[in-house]
Amino acid sequence: MVTGASGGVGRFAVQLAARAGAHVIASVGSAARGEGLAEAGANEVLIGLDGLQRPVDVVIDSVGGPQLVAAWNLLSPGGSVQSVGWTSGEPAVFPPYATVGPAKSLTSFVIEGGVGADLAVLTELAAEGFLTVEIGWQGSWDRFDEASKALRGRRVSGKAVLAVASGELHAPVPSLQD
Repeated sequence: MVTGASGGVGRFAVQLAARAGAHVIASVGSAARGEGLAEAGANEVLIGLDGLQRPVDVVIDSVGGPQLVAAWNLLSPGGSVQSVGWTSGEPAVFPPYATVGPAKSLTSFVIEGGVGADLAVLTELAAEGFLTVEIGWQGSWDRFDEASKALRGRRVSGKAVLAVASGELHAPVPSLQD
């Protein structure tokens, strides 16, 4: 299951999980935000976690808060939640004994070390058409504040792209291998 599946990271997670052969459940905040996820590889698209009664093995969670707690409760024994974001901005409050029982895991994510090889694979998948990048906002780099507010306010599905004129670059762009 992928929570926050309509965002840029969530859409990538849906596509990569489907490509790996998983049965993908995409959780979104509204029906409109779920558009295109079936085509991206989701087998099921849910508003929140309503209606999901069966256990899941893996959760990629970018929402946090109460939805993280609900996702934890849906894990099958031996299941795992990978926390990759916290767009809700709300605390995750686990009731007493919620973490007692069959073994399950909750793991946080942070980018550390070299990611060049991983980015190269993702770039290759995108170039070959196996990974689509939904662009939900485009504008000049000097509109960064506007793009940031749109992303943080969850008014953008997918990625924001900032255009930088080649004459405005002041430093070399690092290669994907750096």
